[in-house]
Order: sequence, then C-alpha cells, then structure tokens
Amino acid sequence: MGEQYDGDMLDAEDYDAWEENEPGKQNNPSNFVKYNVDNSEDTATDDEVVEFEGEIVEVGDSHVLRLLLDFGVNNSNLAKLEAIINEFNPFKILAIEGYEIRHSNALAWLLDPYGHHGLTDTLFKNLLLEVLRESQNIKINGLPDIADIIGANFSDLQVHREWNNIDVFALSPMNKLVVVIENKIDAAEGENQLVKYAGIVDKHYPEFNKVFVFLTPDGARPKGSDRYIIFTHKKIYSIVQSAVSIKQDYMHTKVYDFIQQYLQILEERVMENEKIINICTRLYLEHKEAINMIMTYGKPTLPMSSIREFHSKTDTESIFDDGDNLKKRYHTFIPKAWSDFVPDTSPNPEKYYVAFDLLFKDYESYKIYMYLYISGNWNDSDERNRFVEILKAQDNPNGRLNLDKLKNKVATVLTKTITLENDNGKKFDLLDYETITAKIIKTYNSPDFQEGIAIVDKVVKEFWKKN
Repeated sequence: MGEQYDGDMLDAEDYDAWEENEPGKQNNPSNFVKYNVDNSEDTATDDEVVEFEGEIVEVGDSHVLRLLLDFGVNNSNLAKLEAIINEFNPFKILAIEGYEIRHSNALAWLLDPYGHHGLTDTLFKNLLLEVLRESQNIKINGLPDIADIIGANFSDLQVHREWNNIDVFALSPMNKLVVVIENKIDAAEGENQLVKYAGIVDKHYPEFNKVFVFLTPDGARPKGSDRYIIFTHKKIYSIVQSAVSIKQDYMHTKVYDFIQQYLQILEERVMENEKIINICTRLYLEHKEAINMIMTYGKPTLPMSSIREFHSKTDTESIFDDGDNLKKRYHTFIPKAWSDFVPDTSPNPEKYYVAFDLLFKDYESYKIYMYLYISGNWNDSDERNRFVEILKAQDNPNGRLNLDKLKNKVATVLTKTITLENDNGKKFDLLDYETITAKIIKTYNSPDFQEGIAIVDKVVKEFWKKN
C-alpha cells in the first residue's frame, strides 16, 4: 500500500508498520556521546574518552569503538565495494536502474532489428530460440517449430512498447509470429493481467503462432496463465552478452559502451553478482559486530534534545516518555492545552485519540512529515463518529483540513512535509540539529498550519468538555 502525505489519509496499516519496525524500541546506546573535554588517548578502557574523526567521544566500552575503527579505517574490502558502487554509469546517474519501464525500453531497443545497434535480428532470434528450448518440456499450443525459427528471416520484425499495455510486443507478419514479453522486476503480477494480454493477442492475431514470455529476476511462476514460458534476466544477460561479443567489431563504440552499462545494471539489480556477494560476505564475516551496530544505531534521525527544544518553543508536550532514545523513527505529541481534554488511553498512550506525529522515516531523503491524525483505536466507535461529524461541520477556510476520507482507522487531517533544505534548495547537514529543529518549529508555527490546528482545537475542547 502506498504512503501518501500532504493532506491525504494515513492508513492504519502504514502507521502500524512504522510502529512495529520502530528501531527506537530497542535499547538505547550509551556510546558515542560527545563531550567538550581536552584530554584524550589513542586507546581507552571503560568510561575513558578518545578522539574519533576529529570529535572527542566518550566510550562506554572501548571495544565498541575499536570495532568501528577496524571496519571504517584502511579496510580494503570496503574500498573495493565502494569502487564498484561508485563506478560511472549513466543509468545510475539518471536514477533509472530500478524501473521496469526503463529495462523494458532497453530490451525492446535491443530486440528491434532497426534499433541502430548493429545486432540486426541476431538478438531476437537467439532469445526466441532459447525461450523455445525452455518450453520443450511444457505442453503449450501454438508455438513455432525451432527448425523454422533457425532459418527464418525477421527483417520485417516490429517491436512495440506498451501495445495494449504489454511490456514488449514483437510482431513478424512474414513469419506469422507474435512474441509477448511481460517483464517483472519489482511490481507484482496484476490480477488476470496475463490472461487479459493473451486474450487481446488472440483476438487481433488468431492465425499467428504466439510465444508468451514471463520474464523475472528469479524465474518466478506466473499465477494467472499457463501459456507463459518462464524466463530469467540472467538468461537475457547471457544472450545479450554473447550477441554483443560476436558483433562488437561492427558496433559503434558509444553503442557498445551503452550496452555494457546496461548489462552492468542488469547484473547488479536483478542477478547475483558474485564479486559483490563475495566482498560483502567477507566484510560481514570480518566485521559482524560493527555492521550489526551500524544497522541498529546508524540510521540518522533527530535526537531527543531537539525534540525537547521543539516542545519548549511550541507549547506542546510528548504523549509518552521517549527518554533519551536517539533512534526513534517517530515522535507523538499534543498541544499542552489538550491534556486537560483528550481522554487518557493508558496503558497504550501511543493510541491517543487525537494527536500529532513527527515522522522521520524519510529523514535520509531530507524530509520530515508532521501530521495531525484521528486514531481509529477509540474505545467507543460511536464516540469517534460523533467527533468526526462535529469536525466535518466546522468552517474549513482554505481547505486547511482534509475531511473527505475519514475512516474508522488512523486518518490524517492535517499534514506538512518539511524539506530539509534552505530557500535556495541547498540541503541541510543531517547532523545540523539546530537548523533542522528551527525549521520544524517554524513549520508548526506557520499561519496555515496553525489555522488548521485551531479548527481541531475548538472541537477537542468543546467535545470533551460536554462529554
């Protein structure tokens, strides 16, 4: 289920998922707290201080710091992995390596005999032969004979993208042949999707031989039809690599480089890259404790000192005590004035009836979400319905509140996306907590956000005063 912000509803499933995967519910680390002290040593025992990357750090256990230093300093395997990751590739620069549409575009171009790549119909023919070879132990009607394909001329081949929503559609009238490729990388197979495509092709080309291919990274079986031949991206990789090696002398250098970069992305994205796997395995075996610690505590978020600063400048308060938990991925709060009205939901204060959340799940993407929600966990659903009806009846100037999709589950009525950058578009340092906190405070106190809060504030105070 997709997550939507800026006024749309927040579904309960999403809210619960954030809560269940909450790293902050683990024990809080006591290590790596900065102190302004002048003395330091190269090594430290328990409760001593050391200098780490220019910072004076208190170490609850020097063994922990040594693990991280061993992992991050002069680590040849880490350097090799970084070199592979940082290798120049336009697919990565254009952020298109993860999308099925772009992969299908590249595949369709390679299969097209007139794609200006120098492969003519070689790649298409080799792919088709390999697919048919895979189908020899499967009973599928309407497939062409392998012998006919070997001697066929596909100079009339037409390759289309998204013909009737089919990923790759190849048509050869001269050979009375249709090839359909459904390419799946991240997206799930749609309900009756494959049956629908087959039906469309049957209707338009009843007298043609038809080859339906279900292309996935791992050879997954299609759920909706038994007419599709299972094929993997690894086999596509081998077929392209083989065809290119044969035709390399006749290809333009830029075309060859482009195909190699596509193959690199295909290898990294959808295949088991043995080199990367070996390096990562070696890194983990040699630095298991350090890596586990980084995975547990390394994800950046806002520290509780900033949260407390936010409360002091906005007259708000936490609903429950986060202690000194630096790695919590969300923080729930209310205006102090509401504490005298909204019922106490102990022992589950996080299921507060009406509250705000600061959500840090996209902190690394330079975004924080602040939203006001109505919970779906009221003890009395009728009471919630009455509250919702009163809220809907309020004047809603400028449409500040989203009141159209309130359901009996967590629903946001007011949302702000806080982008962690300045007015010129320059991103903040994610460790510059002072600047980030100031922007959160400014956003909460902004006139449009306060206008929406005022509507809910009025209902909260009147509703629970009466009840």
